[in-house]
Amino acid sequence: MKKVILLLAASLMAHAFAEDPQGMQVMVELVSGTKQKAQFLGIENDTVSLGGYIKNEFTVLKFPKSQFKSILDSLGNNILATPSQGTPAVQDSAQEYEPVDPNAPGFVSEETGTEQTAEVNPEPPAGEYIPDKVFVGYESDGIDSSKGALLTALTFEIMHELDPRFGMRGHSATPQCNERACVQDYWKTYGVKDIYFGKISRAQHPDSANVEITRVLYEEELPTISKEQVTLSLDSLLQDAIKDGSLVNLVKKAAGFPTPSKRKRSYIHVETDPESATISRPEKDAICKSPCTFAVSDTGKIEINAYWSVDKHLWGAQTFVRPLPGDTVKVSLKLKRVIPEIKIVSNPVGAEIFPGTEEITRDSKSIGTTPKIISLTNPGMTHLRLRREGYRDTLVNFYVAPVSEINLDISMEHLTDFEEIKKQEEWAKQRRISFIGKAMMGSSVAPFLAGALLLYLAQQNYDDADDIKAELKMPSAAKGENYNRKKQKNKDLVDTGDRYSIIGGSLIGAGIAVFGLGLFLTF
Repeated sequence: MKKVILLLAASLMAHAFAEDPQGMQVMVELVSGTKQKAQFLGIENDTVSLGGYIKNEFTVLKFPKSQFKSILDSLGNNILATPSQGTPAVQDSAQEYEPVDPNAPGFVSEETGTEQTAEVNPEPPAGEYIPDKVFVGYESDGIDSSKGALLTALTFEIMHELDPRFGMRGHSATPQCNERACVQDYWKTYGVKDIYFGKISRAQHPDSANVEITRVLYEEELPTISKEQVTLSLDSLLQDAIKDGSLVNLVKKAAGFPTPSKRKRSYIHVETDPESATISRPEKDAICKSPCTFAVSDTGKIEINAYWSVDKHLWGAQTFVRPLPGDTVKVSLKLKRVIPEIKIVSNPVGAEIFPGTEEITRDSKSIGTTPKIISLTNPGMTHLRLRREGYRDTLVNFYVAPVSEINLDISMEHLTDFEEIKKQEEWAKQRRISFIGKAMMGSSVAPFLAGALLLYLAQQNYDDADDIKAELKMPSAAKGENYNRKKQKNKDLVDTGDRYSIIGGSLIGAGIAVFGLGLFLTF
């Protein structure tokens, strides 16, 4: 019963009331002693319905009446002590919710009974309480979001009991962020150096789920990222999480608390041909130079990569080993010449690929569109962004191993938010304008060069005409046939020079105008 009450209390804490009430505002106290403000929606068949706003959407929770110690209205009357009016409850919503930090606005302290002012998705101003450690909550990948929400509440309760410095700050606290890197940077700005992300996804076995907690710790300027995972039954996810302390041990491992260990450390000794190759594991920095030995705590199969770069050529090898508890596994690798090719396929196809993690602007240069094969010669973590009109930008983080081929199959999510769609359309429009401007700047070279050539030819004609004019001034038969012929040629040369000058000047002027317009459109 204590475990059930803990879940109910954590769920109720996750639903603070919003500014536009749809029910009567009450103070709820569970039999466990937990207190929280909520909106009372009615009692029907010994079931109490409470509601609140999460992410601007009204959400309803229903609990057995027996789990409540009291429900007090604004006058202090206990609603549970009066006969039920059979008020119909609002239909349930599947909206995911996030637990409320005991230090966050809107939480009622059990010791003091004091309440802070409620606020929806606050941007922490100067002076407001910022926890030392932030838990962002779980992302559900192919798992019922309601289970993820309950597991989020339970995990935070465990974290807060282990260390009161933990605070719950879900994704709603950073609505401007669509990825973990953005959330990390946001909380780092406010001095938070210990951030936790959760993920629930289906395991290889269809009846199991992987529960994963990733810790981002800023001991220095750069973050240290560690990850812990446990596999639980999908049908009895919460029961398995509580049973045998599985979730408690997962949280302790993720947060660096000591946990009982029955396993002995394992060791891996790696030798390579040639020697002095860099030894690494996926998503980790280089471990050592071969030959070397290092310790591992993993019990499953481990990927080991060895690579050696010389004269801008990459030599590498990859293998998989299974550690022996308390023993040493010896690995021998022969390096061969490799050129890692990354084959990127997206659904839908035609997504533009941009290197790095920076936000895409109209001046960002893509390296192609999907499907695309790119070659990389530097093993390690690599980041790419994919963009296609009508779909949400996708950040791809992957490890470049020293192997010949790496396949990335990426599914992109349809955009539904009007503001995001509008922003993307504006980006596409500005990009097309910039492209036209650059094309005009490039095309302005041709008329400019043609105009310069015509001016040069005009000057040549003028020079020839001056020579003939000088000859006509010499003593000769004034009206002879040769005199008239040279006079006509002089006139023809001047006329042609004039035409070349006019056309050449016009072409140069047009080239300058086109270049100026292109420069304006580009910048």
